[in-house]
Amino acid sequence: MSDPLATTAGSGKQLVDKRYYVAGATWEDDTHRSMRRSRTLAWIVSSVSALVAVLSLVALVMILPLRQFEPYVVEVDKSTGYLEIARALKPGDLSQNEAVTAANLVRYIRARETYDPRELKQNYDLAQLYSTGAASQDLTWLFTPANPQSLDKIFGRNVSVSVEIKSVSLLNRNTASVRFATATRRDNSTTTDNWVAVIKFRYTSTP
Repeated sequence: MSDPLATTAGSGKQLVDKRYYVAGATWEDDTHRSMRRSRTLAWIVSSVSALVAVLSLVALVMILPLRQFEPYVVEVDKSTGYLEIARALKPGDLSQNEAVTAANLVRYIRARETYDPRELKQNYDLAQLYSTGAASQDLTWLFTPANPQSLDKIFGRNVSVSVEIKSVSLLNRNTASVRFATATRRDNSTTTDNWVAVIKFRYTSTP
């Protein structure tokens, strides 16, 4: 391969081969072309990254309303050790049928567990109205004169028992858990007891 720099005979002058200029121009074109490709690729990558960031932000904004961070309170009954997650009731938490069922369960527990000599028959009749089968038989036995442990013999007319409903939890379609407290007033003293009743129920016609 010949040297692009040649010396003419006798003159001592150095001449430049034209191929040198052609090679230099080609190298410069290749360099500029490579720089343009790199710059174009960089813009494409930057644009795609910016688009992904914008889409991620939009998706996050759309998802935020669907996420709820709701604190809750775990209640521990000191007497029974029963654990329950308490939540505030808001419109729409209970369906109409569930609300009717919860109200009926509260009415039943109050009628069955309350002992007030002045309202004894009224509460008994209401509790029997909500009872059937073994539950009805047990309630009848509690007030049967032949029962030595009947409530009227134990409490008489000077004792009263009031009921405070703590919570109603519908476990499934026909079972509920009711937490309640009873306050037994005798003479000048009051005794408080905590209870958890698991009740099975059914409707002869859907409420």
